[in-house]
Amino acid sequence: MKANGVYSIVEDHYVLDIYYDYYWDNGDYYQPPESSIEIEKVELNGEDITDFYWDYVDDKLHSQVIEYAEENKDE
Repeated sequence: MKANGVYSIVEDHYVLDIYYDYYWDNGDYYQPPESSIEIEKVELNGEDITDFYWDYVDDKLHSQVIEYAEENKDE
């Protein structure tokens, strides 16, 4: 299954939007559950900073985006 979404961090002086595609399979008797996430685009105050995200920020936010995607996959 697949869900698209946006993880947003809204602060007083900036808005960070991370656009993602989240894929998951609940598994069955023979296959364990699995999931993956692809970050499609990152914007800071409406400006594309995707390259900066991959170069400097990815490790710090990646787990937060995954957790958000898992919690909101059925919406």
